[in-house]
Amino acid sequence: MKYGLILLALSLSYCWPASADEPIDIGSRRELFVDDYLIDSSKGVELRLQKPTPREIVLVHDDPWEGSGTGYFTVFRDRRIFRMYYKAWGLTNEDGTERSKRPVYACYAESTDGVQWKKPDLGLIEFQGSKHNNIVWTDLKADNFSVFKDTNPDCLPGEEYKALALGLGGLRAHKSHDGIRWSPLKTYPLITKGAFDSQNLAFWDPLRKHYWCYLRDFHNNIRDIRVSTSKDFITWTEPEMISYVDSPDEQLYTNQIQPYYRAPHIFVGFPTRYVERRWSPTYLSLPDPEHRHQRMKLQYRYGTAVTEGLFMTSRDGHTFNRWGEAFIRPGIERKHNWVYGDGYKCWGLIETQAADPLAPNELSFYAGENYWKTAVHLRRYTMRIDGFVALNAPLKGGDVVTKPIIFAGNSLSLNFSTSAAGSIHVEIQDASGKPISGYSLADCHEVFGDSLYRVVAWKTGSDLSKLAGRPIRLRFTMKDADLFSFQFSDADFVGHSRD
Repeated sequence: MKYGLILLALSLSYCWPASADEPIDIGSRRELFVDDYLIDSSKGVELRLQKPTPREIVLVHDDPWEGSGTGYFTVFRDRRIFRMYYKAWGLTNEDGTERSKRPVYACYAESTDGVQWKKPDLGLIEFQGSKHNNIVWTDLKADNFSVFKDTNPDCLPGEEYKALALGLGGLRAHKSHDGIRWSPLKTYPLITKGAFDSQNLAFWDPLRKHYWCYLRDFHNNIRDIRVSTSKDFITWTEPEMISYVDSPDEQLYTNQIQPYYRAPHIFVGFPTRYVERRWSPTYLSLPDPEHRHQRMKLQYRYGTAVTEGLFMTSRDGHTFNRWGEAFIRPGIERKHNWVYGDGYKCWGLIETQAADPLAPNELSFYAGENYWKTAVHLRRYTMRIDGFVALNAPLKGGDVVTKPIIFAGNSLSLNFSTSAAGSIHVEIQDASGKPISGYSLADCHEVFGDSLYRVVAWKTGSDLSKLAGRPIRLRFTMKDADLFSFQFSDADFVGHSRD
């Protein structure tokens, strides 16, 4: 995405109608304003990237088998618990004069609330003569180990949990019946074309009914992201480089791509931007220049590279809108940041309870800190549900009209936020742009407040069942407001709202 807060023209195959004049059938799915896919015209508004809020440190990776290179975190909900998998490794010793010689291990942690995490004593794999640890897997070629819960209805018993890991000859698959005890799925690598020296991800897509794999490779010495698909998880298409709408060719490390659980037709990704800057005197002003110089003696880029987290989305899994502005910056200078390792977000989003018990749930995810020198600290971040990007209007006002759409349901709900002086009005138009009687701006009751779910009402009420199935347009007029998502659905109590 261009560096700036602008709207994009997006042309992606999965969600486009058969022709430009044909209405887009959105049914009752939730639509997020992460792109301009549904926007036909706008004035005075912009798509504004939102930033997560840093919270507490949830884990300190100070066990002897962990260390200063611990990373590549995966987090997902599994029934009543949250599971976490990660790579345990050391980068350098504490003063930066020697590389770590320890092997890489895959480790496991779990939580019931996403805030308090524990590393269970699993007793599976020996480390320095003891099995009292949380290690679940290791291999001589180990570099990464990324786990997912296979939701394919045809998944075979004993393969409910799957993992991809770099191994001899390429990307190898592993299976587990409980997510703890692992064995090879096949004796050969499933994907052989790629570099794979990053966190390589796979998941089942229930909408498109195939598996996706996003993996690491290079072009012209630039780190990139490739995509491959499979119907059975065994035979994969040749990986192809993903493309971007209008983003520059930048080095991207991890990709963290996943279907957004409340709108699975939209993929969200959180790649890590890798930046090798030329040496500058500014480096002497950044934290701990002595350790930086020591790392540079081992490999020059260890001292000059810096990283940060980005955000991107896709509607077809191949072409992405990538925001140029950082999603997670290295942050205010502390002793151990502004290094190669900042901004590596975990793979996975989980819904957790807000600190205020009266507030609605929020999204949580995690990113590591303190790479290279000390035990890695894992910090939790939170965001508003659906709140990655806002359609934003200033107090002087803005206006948006959608392309023709067809919906199912009897009500329209918004996820939005306004100031005390702000507001949103919604007009429903026919396909030609003419206001439908009873649903004009003048008929709409003013919407203001801050809610994940607010049903829009007009003077005649909020029942839209007579408009379902026919082409319409939505017009939003906004003042000092953010609109994150909307959805048509069957409301239990038409005219009422809930969070």
